[in-house]
Amino acid sequence: MSTPPNPTTRRGLLKAAAAIGGAAALGSSRAGAATGARPRRAATVILGGRVFSGRLGDAGHTAVAIGRDGTILEVGSNAVVRRLIGTGTEVVEAADGTIMAGIHDGHMHPLGAALASLNPSLRNAETTIPELQTAVQAMLDATKEREPDGWLNVTDWNPVGLRPAGTVADRSILDALSTSRPISLQGSDFHNMLVNSRALAVAGIDKTTPNPPGGEIVRDGAGNPTGLLKDSAQQLVRSKIPGPTDAEAQAAYADMAAFLLANGITSFLDAATDEDSLKTYRRLIAAGSLRQHVTPALLIESELATRPAKAAAYLADLRSRYGGVPHLHLTTAKVFLDGVMEYPAQTAAMLAPYLDEDGKPTDNYGDLYVSRKTFGKLVTELDRKDWQVHSHAIGDRAVRVALDGCAQARTTNGDRGLRHTITHLELVHPSDYGRFAELGVIASMQLQWALRNAFTLASLQPYIGPERFRRLYPAASLARAGAVLAGGSDWPVDPLRPFTQISTAVDRTGPDGGRPLGLDEALTRAQSLRMHTTGSAYQLHSRQAGTVAPGKRADLIVLDGDLLRGSTSGMSRAKVQHTLINGEVVYDAGSQGQRRSVERFAAAQGFARHTDPHARHLGCCQKGRRGDSPA
Repeated sequence: MSTPPNPTTRRGLLKAAAAIGGAAALGSSRAGAATGARPRRAATVILGGRVFSGRLGDAGHTAVAIGRDGTILEVGSNAVVRRLIGTGTEVVEAADGTIMAGIHDGHMHPLGAALASLNPSLRNAETTIPELQTAVQAMLDATKEREPDGWLNVTDWNPVGLRPAGTVADRSILDALSTSRPISLQGSDFHNMLVNSRALAVAGIDKTTPNPPGGEIVRDGAGNPTGLLKDSAQQLVRSKIPGPTDAEAQAAYADMAAFLLANGITSFLDAATDEDSLKTYRRLIAAGSLRQHVTPALLIESELATRPAKAAAYLADLRSRYGGVPHLHLTTAKVFLDGVMEYPAQTAAMLAPYLDEDGKPTDNYGDLYVSRKTFGKLVTELDRKDWQVHSHAIGDRAVRVALDGCAQARTTNGDRGLRHTITHLELVHPSDYGRFAELGVIASMQLQWALRNAFTLASLQPYIGPERFRRLYPAASLARAGAVLAGGSDWPVDPLRPFTQISTAVDRTGPDGGRPLGLDEALTRAQSLRMHTTGSAYQLHSRQAGTVAPGKRADLIVLDGDLLRGSTSGMSRAKVQHTLINGEVVYDAGSQGQRRSVERFAAAQGFARHTDPHARHLGCCQKGRRGDSPA
C-alpha cells in the first residue's frame, strides 16, 4: 500500500525479519517469553503515539498491539510492542498523535441526521425577517417544478435567531412568500417548527385542534394557530410530509455511517427510536454499512408512559423480535420529561418560575410532560423488566422528577445495575448533585453547549436570573459529588464535532475563545476524555471497550495531534486519522474514496459552510416522520 498524504501512515508488513531484527527473540512477558510459550504475533500494531488509556495512573505508553481476535494484546513502549510484529502484521504509524479508545457517543440521532442531509439548510443563521424570507424564497425558486403542492422542508432554522432580539416567528413570515406550497422550517433545537398556512391546512390544524400530549400549538389572541409548533405538536405536520425514496434514504444512511467513523465514533446511543429505526439498523448492519455498536433508545411517548405495563410489553415485543441482531443492543427506553429552557419555547420544567424581560417572576414554570407519580411507576416497572431508562431533563424540576423516579425504582426493586441515565442537565439544583452517585444514575451531558453565545445570553440569561445562570451545565459539581459523567453530541441538533465537545468541557469557551461560562464547572482534560470514552461506555454497558488495556476490544482511534498538550482550541481541531473496530482499520484518512464520501456528507449538512459552526443548538430530538428521529 502506498503511503497516504497525511501525517499518520499505515502499511502492511509482508516480511517480518527486517522489521523485527533480533528483538523477537527477547520476547515480552505478555508475549509468552517468560513462560516458554510460543510468542504471540500481533495482527496490527500502532506505534509512535501518545496513548491515553482512560485508566487512572496509566501514562507514558506510546504503542498498542492488537491480536487476531480483535482484542488488545499489549500497551507499552514502541520497543516492547515491536516485539509482537510478525509476518503479515499491519503497522500504523501514529506520528506523535494520540492513540485512545474510540468515542462512545451517549446521545445522538444519526438516522435523523442522515435524512436531514437530504433537505436544504438555513445553517442555523441569525437573520432579520426579510433575510429569512429571501433565503426561503431562493429555495422555493430553485425547486419551482414542485409547485403547487410539493413540500419545502428546511432544516437548521434558528428559532431564537430572529433579529432584533425577542422577535417571535409566525406563519405570516412564510405566507408572504411567492408560493402555494406547504413549507416547514425545522428548528435546529428540534423542539420548534415554523409552518405556513398551507402546511397547517394540509395537517388539519385549526382553531379547534387540541394540543397533543407533550406539545403545544402556539395560538394568537383569538385562538388561531400562529404556525409555531412546539415539541410533540410538530408531529402533526411531520406525519403529512412525504419521506424520501428508499434509494435516497439508504444512500444517506451509508454516508452517515462513514461520517461517524471519520469522527471516531465506535459506539453510540440513538436517543429516540421505534420499530422503523430497528428495521433500518438491522438492514444497515446486515449490509455491512454500519460497523458501530448501536444502542437504540426506544421512545415511550407521554401517553404510553401513563400505562407502565403496556409500555413494558411494547418493549418486550421489540426485544423478542430484534434482540438477536449483532451489534444492536436493546437495553434502553427513552422518555421526554420536559422541553427546552430558551426563549421563546421555555418548555423546560423549572423549580422556580421563569422571569420576564425585566427580571420579574412570571407564572410560567415550564412543562412537565410526565408527572412525578406516573414517571415513578414507569421507571419502577421498566427497571423490574431489565430496561434502562434514558430521561430527557433540561430544567431542574424535570431532573428532580427523574431522580425521584429512579429512587422509587431502587426502593422497590433493589439495585439492579441498570445505570438509568438523565440527559442534557442544563440546570440541576445543588441539593440534587449528590443523588446521582447515591442512586447510580448516569449524568449524560452535551458540553459543547457550555459557552457564552446567543443561546445562553440573549435567549436565556435574562429569563432565569444570575444565580441560576451561574449554575448552568454543572459538570464539575456533579463530578465532585461522585456522579459518572457520560458525553453525547445530540447530533444533528448540534454538528458532530466530538473534539469540540471534549475541549469546551475543559475551557467552557468553545474554539473561538472569549469569556468562559461558569469556569468553576470546567473539567480537566483527562476527565473530559474519560467522559466521552470510559463514561459513555459504562452508560452503554460496553464492558469490553472504553479504555486501552490488554484484553479489551480494540475499538480505537488515532488522531493527528496530542490531545493532552497544547491549547484547548488546538484540541478542538483534532482530526481522526484512523478508526479501528475489533482491531480492523475501518476508516483511513488517507483513503481518497472514504474521504470523498465523508466530505460529501459533511457538505450536505452544511458543516463546511455553517454560519456559526460553534453556535449552541438546543435540547434533543423528537421522533421523526419515519420514527428514525428527526428528519
